[in-house]
Parts: sequence; C-alpha cells; structure tokens
Amino acid sequence: MKIKKVVCSAGKTGFYFDDQKAIKAGAKNDGNFYVGEPMTPGFTSVRQMGESISVMFILEDGQVAFGDCAAVQYSGAGGRDPLFLAKNFIPVIEKEIAPLYEGREITSFRELADIVDKMESPSTGKVYHTAIRYGVTQACLDAVAKSQHRIMAEVIAEEYGTQVSDTMIPIFTQSGDDRYMNADKMIMKGAAVLP
Repeated sequence: MKIKKVVCSAGKTGFYFDDQKAIKAGAKNDGNFYVGEPMTPGFTSVRQMGESISVMFILEDGQVAFGDCAAVQYSGAGGRDPLFLAKNFIPVIEKEIAPLYEGREITSFRELADIVDKMESPSTGKVYHTAIRYGVTQACLDAVAKSQHRIMAEVIAEEYGTQVSDTMIPIFTQSGDDRYMNADKMIMKGAAVLP
C-alpha cells in the first residue's frame, strides 16, 4: 500500500507556550496570563496559546493515518527549538517533507521515520524542528499500523523485538505552573509516576 497524499491542518494544544526568559526576568502572573513584554523571538505575549499541526497521510485504500506535531511549553528556551507556530511550519511540511512521502510504499516504521528523522532541511541546513519530527513519525507509525490492520503498539513491539504489555504502562505526569496544588491532584487521582 502507498501513501497517496499528505495533508496538514493547524490546531491548538492542550497547554500554552510560555516565554521562560520573560518570566524569569519578572513578568508577573495575572490569573492565567502574564503581564509584561515577551523577550524570546517569535512570542507576541509572555503566554500564548499552544499550537499544533495535524499531519494526515491519505492511504491508497482511503484510510487516514494521523500524527500531531506539538512542542514543549518553554519553546525557544535553553537551546530548545524555536517557537512552533503552525503558519511558519505548515509550508515547510508541505514543500519539503510531503513530497518525500507522497507516492511512497508503506514499508516499516523505522524506514519511514528515518526519512524525516535523519534528514536536514534544505532551506535551513539543520534537522527539522522536533515537533515536526514527532508528528510526522507518528503519522508514519499509524500508516504502517493501518496498512497491516494492527495497532501501533504491535508494530513497535515487532520492529523493536519486544512484546505488547498485558498490564498498564506507568505514565509520567506533569504538574505545570501550580506544582503543589497539581501534585496533590495527581496523588488524589493515583497517578503512577510523579514529577
């Protein structure tokens, strides 16, 4: 089976992008906002809505494989990739990455993922933004799973020589800004792994 087309759609994440440099420089918390001027390139306010890009692979048989490109809360801080704004990165995916996948035979997750994971952008000479690699490789995994009529965990288990667990895997939780209050919520809900 082949990947027929790659489609992108801008979206919102479940959290925010925070300008860590401005916060450390004294931006004041005002409810869910911060008062102050942004200091990190790309930010228009100290806290702004998180953005995402859904990458969809349309498969030959009409199925759609999905992957979501999303970045961390403190984008652009401490050597991290720059602020991930959909309007800036959808054109990169459409022009540079989509042509590498459209018309390609669906083989293995590793082979498809390596295309974007190990490639440098011709426009920047650098590896692609982590959010792009995260979302595109997720779509690759979903495409392989759908082409084989399996779940993604089965594909990973086979390719990495492991087994799908028959027990729930403990998932790390994140507390966000209000660490003490949210740690209590995690304890109350029985979170498996605390920060």
